[in-house]
Amino acid sequence: MSAPELRPYQLAQLDAICTARETGTNRVLVKSPTGTGKTVTFAAMLRYPRMQAWLASLPPKAGAKMLVIAHREELLDQAAEKIRAANPGLMISIEQGDRHANSYSDVVIASIQTLAARKFHRLQRLLQRHAPRIVIVDEAHHAAAATYRTALALLGFLPTTVSADGDAEAATHDDVKVMEAALRGWDAQAPKDRLLVGVTATPNRSDAIGLGCVFQTIAYSYGLKDAIDDGYLAPIKPWVIETAESLDDVRVNRGDFNQKDLAETVNTPRRNRLALDGWKLYAGDRSTLAFTVDVQHARDAAALFRADGVQAAYVSGDTDRDERRGILADYSAGRLQIVFNCMVLTEGTDLPRTSCILHMKPTKSATLYEQMTGRGLRLFDGKDNCIVLDLVDIARKHSLQAAPVLYGLPPGVKTKGDELGKLADDFEQFREANPNFDVEAALRDGRLSMKELLDRASPFDVWRIPPLGVFGEGLAMNWIRSGDQDF
Repeated sequence: MSAPELRPYQLAQLDAICTARETGTNRVLVKSPTGTGKTVTFAAMLRYPRMQAWLASLPPKAGAKMLVIAHREELLDQAAEKIRAANPGLMISIEQGDRHANSYSDVVIASIQTLAARKFHRLQRLLQRHAPRIVIVDEAHHAAAATYRTALALLGFLPTTVSADGDAEAATHDDVKVMEAALRGWDAQAPKDRLLVGVTATPNRSDAIGLGCVFQTIAYSYGLKDAIDDGYLAPIKPWVIETAESLDDVRVNRGDFNQKDLAETVNTPRRNRLALDGWKLYAGDRSTLAFTVDVQHARDAAALFRADGVQAAYVSGDTDRDERRGILADYSAGRLQIVFNCMVLTEGTDLPRTSCILHMKPTKSATLYEQMTGRGLRLFDGKDNCIVLDLVDIARKHSLQAAPVLYGLPPGVKTKGDELGKLADDFEQFREANPNFDVEAALRDGRLSMKELLDRASPFDVWRIPPLGVFGEGLAMNWIRSGDQDF
């Protein structure tokens, strides 16, 4: 496997990282959507001329030049494969479970769970043999958690203010405030002979804890819409499947729905049947990843689809490792058409065959929604777009995430199969044509298509229908309406 040629935005990302370091910033974040090659970018870092020049200027140290920290086994193995391809002369090894890094490794790729175990014993042992100049945190939105911050303090990037041993995702506003306060006097004296780079598609967390407790700046941000417009990701073709379930009594924890309440509300035969019927209508010929609330929801939905003759399976955190690999291999080969999962395929899974995402799990989190949808946007031979199916429930008290938010549109805009780029253009023209119409108030009454918004605006505003009929049912001539009169 040879190293891929870097794309313009990947070169720009490397330049931005180098510029930040050269101007005194050594804890930087890079935002780039799922499927745009974040691993390929940091794999090329050690051979990038500006980075090589900086490393050559430092006093030599024994051990690895780079440490990559991730939180899932798939991410570790993917990173190892791509770093080897980009740097064929380097020794790459993995520190995870019963795998131990070679003392002569140039790059070590480690699991945060392994590093944090037994009060960071493995990390401390690793640092006896390696003194990495560059540390990469993959899926860096996890970095606000106490385990990550403790590891980064031991690596010399943060002041030592916390000690954690447990849930790698756990973070509280109180201990983050302690870290942020400690950082105010830290940067002036912090070591500058090392560089921390976080990479993520979604720098926002659903618990509203910011990443300023770890990173100083976002050195480069590449947007999802830009990646689609530039041709590096598949266009999104969204549809809404409306249900009669109400989410108003579902509790909220840490910014998103309580999983137990949500599962009891949405895992119903009626709603699951709507998902099947909608999928058959809009995407029945597509390789599909479906996201469910919990394991039972995934199991029930897969059973329903199989009973209808669909080649379906489900995976969960409890699925045996070999069984899971077999299911994903069958899916990648086209022997399975749909795989249901509960929060195990949101990160670290490369399944470019996917051309449909079925959202059976409602969420208030824009971060989680983008992560799930991003699983279907990688390019693949014969793939013109990705269909996104949103099961949308009644939610008077909640703002549900749906495909329009990916382009900055109100989530209440109903999608009916137009590519998201066209929908965004139509909405912008609608706004310009109806500057006095309160779109947000209209959408609070329910989800509305562009045609329905147009119909609601017409009796109340003096406006002009766009001459090209961009909404599909407009007129070729201009009209002015006022009240119930046409002139």
